[in-house]
Amino acid sequence: VPGGGMIITIIGSIKSDEPKNIWEIMGKALNDMVLENIIEEESLDSFNMPLYFPTANEVKKMIQEQGSFSLQKLDTFEIPWDAGFNEPSTSKNNNSIIVKQKRGKYVSDYMRAVAEPILVKQFGETVMDKLFARFTDRVIESMAKEKWQYVNLVISLTKKLHA
Repeated sequence: VPGGGMIITIIGSIKSDEPKNIWEIMGKALNDMVLENIIEEESLDSFNMPLYFPTANEVKKMIQEQGSFSLQKLDTFEIPWDAGFNEPSTSKNNNSIIVKQKRGKYVSDYMRAVAEPILVKQFGETVMDKLFARFTDRVIESMAKEKWQYVNLVISLTKKLHA
């Protein structure tokens, strides 16, 4: 509808040459399982998740080049992987090993809710518990080394009257 508005939220990245995302860690967990002959190398080689996480500038450029919409606003915000995790604690040590494990499991559980149907189709139901246990361990390791966050782009567009 000409003049109509649309708001879109997508996962993006800060730098297009370094898009950090949770699927990198899943790939490492899957590769570990290939190296240990738990899943077939051919299954991993044929698994393709065509994901791309654009930067705000890339989105702006694409909207301008396409020409059908006027960009009203584009905001970028970051959310930690474990956003929403709330561990009531009697101690003030939120970096305890138990809390870190729970945070990793929290991230792994929501990833499992999203990704398991796709992964089962490719690798089979029987390896899912092992895969997500490894994934949890990898998440814990990664979160201890780096501050992993989702980069979200919120885009407000208006359909041009004459495109």
